[in-house]
Amino acid sequence: MNDLPRAARIYVVAVLVAAVIGGIAGILLAPPRLDRLPVAIVLLVCATIAQQFKVKSPKHQSYYTTTVFFFAGAVLLHPAYIIAIILAAHAVESLRVRYRWYIQAFNVANFVLCSIAAGAIAGIGQPTEPSSTGGAAFYVALAGLTFVGLNHFLTALVIMWARGVSIARAGTMDWENVGTDLALMSVGALGSLLWLKNPWLVPLCLGPLFLIYRSLLVPSLKEEARTDPKTALANMKHWNQLAQAEVERARRFGRPLSVVLADFDLLRDVNNRYGHLMGDQMIRRVADAIRASLREYDVPARFGGDEFAVLMPETTLPEAMAVAERIRREVESIVLKSGEGSVPASVSIGVALFPAHGRTASDLLAAADRAVYQAKALGRNRVWAFAEREDENMRPIIVTAPSRREAS
Repeated sequence: MNDLPRAARIYVVAVLVAAVIGGIAGILLAPPRLDRLPVAIVLLVCATIAQQFKVKSPKHQSYYTTTVFFFAGAVLLHPAYIIAIILAAHAVESLRVRYRWYIQAFNVANFVLCSIAAGAIAGIGQPTEPSSTGGAAFYVALAGLTFVGLNHFLTALVIMWARGVSIARAGTMDWENVGTDLALMSVGALGSLLWLKNPWLVPLCLGPLFLIYRSLLVPSLKEEARTDPKTALANMKHWNQLAQAEVERARRFGRPLSVVLADFDLLRDVNNRYGHLMGDQMIRRVADAIRASLREYDVPARFGGDEFAVLMPETTLPEAMAVAERIRREVESIVLKSGEGSVPASVSIGVALFPAHGRTASDLLAAADRAVYQAKALGRNRVWAFAEREDENMRPIIVTAPSRREAS
């Protein structure tokens, strides 16, 4: 936990201590519900299985359908049962995925506190007769709002102190994130009320739960379809779609637009000398360097094996050249070690401007590609803007290399 800022360490410890105190208090003060042991076993099995099916969104947020079972347990069960369910679900996940210990401990403590609070509120409206569930609905809904709100607020605070960002930028309080857990909570609430009314109706909740899980997968599947798997940049099919739309917008409103093409120098050299695994690692590092050098609205993509395209809306040629030079410097600073020493890294970059160098996305890409070869002819590891013809200063430079190597 030493890698966390001091404020984040204090906060994590405080949440862990609060969860221990709250758990003990809940176990001692809550009325016994030994008759619901079968329900606890079913929820434990379901939550443990659901915890293994994490859905990661394109915004790098993680969703678990275990909220359904944790909340249902908080409403129906004694705190000792729900604590055991939370611990079991996360323990099994830890056998498969190795998180830092304090991350998993915080997640457990977070859910324990939320469950204890939600269970206390729901317990106020527990019906004395199995058939009288009307009065319980309000308290179950209030418990659900408390469960989701407290869970997201506690998570937002740890992100804020750990990453040094505001709560608004933490992402956990976004409506998309909160709304998903509210939907999951509502399924858990419905299952709880159905159990109090007629346990045989509970399986009807599986349909909505399945649909929610499938809907969570849709953005990830769409992202996979338009992302290069090796670099996590856009693939060219997606890039071309965006480029065509941006070119049309630039044409309609008379706005600047630039296209940058970066070609990794002598990738075949790296593969032949250090191996293809090192070449793949270098490609990923170059992609990271490009991503780190761009503005929020620039669109990078992997164009080919060792080429990367960048779409730059609202960007003049001097601005694009400045960004391209930043990319070149970032790539040049990459340090990868092998048994033979450091592996060199550099890119030759070509820049094309709409409409001077092309009036369509494909024309701009072709112009940027020609500028790349002009940059390579001048000695590689440099940025060059598209030129219609070579002048006296554009005579190719002959770069000698051992015969076994082949320039890219």
